Amino acid sequence: MTTWREATKSVHGDDTGPREGPVTTPIAQTSTFGFLDTQAIDDLYEGRREGHAYSRYSNPTVASAARRVAVLEGGEAGILTASGMGAVTAIVLAHAKAGGRILAVQDTYGGTTALFERILPRFGVRVDRFPTADAKSLERALADGGADLVWLESPTNPTLRLVDLDAVSAIARDAGVPTAIDSTFASPINAKPLAHGIDVVMHSATKYLGGHADLTLGAIVASRKRLAAIEAVARTLGATPDPHAAFLLERGLKTLELRVKRANANAQSLAEWLERHPKVARVHYPGLLSHPQHALARRVMPGGGGGVVSFDLKAGTKAAAVAFADALRLVRNAASLGGVESLVTLPVVQSHRSLSPQQLAASGITPGTVRLACGVEDVGDLRADLDQALAKVP
Repeated sequence: MTTWREATKSVHGDDTGPREGPVTTPIAQTSTFGFLDTQAIDDLYEGRREGHAYSRYSNPTVASAARRVAVLEGGEAGILTASGMGAVTAIVLAHAKAGGRILAVQDTYGGTTALFERILPRFGVRVDRFPTADAKSLERALADGGADLVWLESPTNPTLRLVDLDAVSAIARDAGVPTAIDSTFASPINAKPLAHGIDVVMHSATKYLGGHADLTLGAIVASRKRLAAIEAVARTLGATPDPHAAFLLERGLKTLELRVKRANANAQSLAEWLERHPKVARVHYPGLLSHPQHALARRVMPGGGGGVVSFDLKAGTKAAAVAFADALRLVRNAASLGGVESLVTLPVVQSHRSLSPQQLAASGITPGTVRLACGVEDVGDLRADLDQALAKVP
C-alpha cells in the first residue's frame, strides 16, 4: 500500500480499489445476493471465490467502509457492527469464558459498565476494575488470578483520563492476556493504539468516524485471525450494520482528518480560556499543561488532545450546571460527541446518572461537571456562547 498521510487516507482509504468506475462506493441496499448456480454458492463458502451471500454475513458497502477504518487505524482488517455497544459486546463475548474474568479500567462508558455489571455476572463472568491511570495496578491484578481480556478506554468519559498504552500492553502481553480498547474519544487521527501493542481497537463510529450525527454504527479493527472470532460472534448475535449507514460512514470518513483537527484546535483554545475563567474551578483536557497526564498525552495521542473538554464549575452544584446548560444558545444540550456541531452534556443528568455518589467521586465527577464536545464552528462564536451562559451561573 502507498504510504499516505492521514488526510489522504481519510479521503481515499487504501490504494487497492479500481481507478475506473464510481468515485463513491455504491449502496448495496439488499438483504441477500443471487447466484447463477449452486456451484457458485459452494465456491463462495469454500473460499474459492469472493463475493457475498447474505447481508448479515457481509455486504460490499459495509466491507468498503470497514476497510477504510482499518486503514486509518493501521490494522490488518476491520468490521462494522450495528452500534458501538454491538462492537463492545462482540469483542467481550469473543474472549470471555464461562466462569472467567475480565479486567477493566475504572472509568468505562455507561453501556459498557451495564454490560460488565448487570449482564456478564449472570453468565458467571467476573469483571474486576483497576485504576485507569495506574498501569502497575494491572500487573498486580493479573498476578491475582489472570484474565481472559483486559478492557481499556482512553481518553475516558468525561474526565479524560488516559491509559499508558505501551505499559499496559506490555504487562498484558507478558501475562498472555489480550487487550482491547474503546478509542472513540481519540479517533484514529489522534491515537493509534495498535502501534502501542493493543490487540483490538473499537469505536462508536456514531461519533467522530461518522461525524454528522446521522448514523449509528460500531467499528472494530484487529488482526485477521483475532477479528475472525469477533466477527463470528457479531454475526450470530445479529449486530448487523445497515448498508446505508455504512455508506454514510464512508462519506463521513472522507473529512475525518479535517474535522478532528478543527475540533482539536477549538477544544484546546476553549480549554485554555476556561482555565482562566473565574466561575470554573478545574478544566479536564489532555492538551493542557496542567493536565496530570499531559506528557503521556503527547506520547499516546500525538495527533492532538481531542475535541472533548470537561470542566467543573466553581459553584459545584447540579443547579449551577443546569443553569449553564440551559442558557446556551449555540451549543446544543444533547448526548453524543464527535459531530460537526458542538454539544454539551451534564454527566450527572445523562451519561452517569445511575452512579452512586461514591462511584461519581471515584471517576472524578462532581454535580457541577460539564462535558463540552467541540464541533467545527468558529471558536470565537463558541467562546461567546459559553461566556454568556457562564454569566448566568450563580
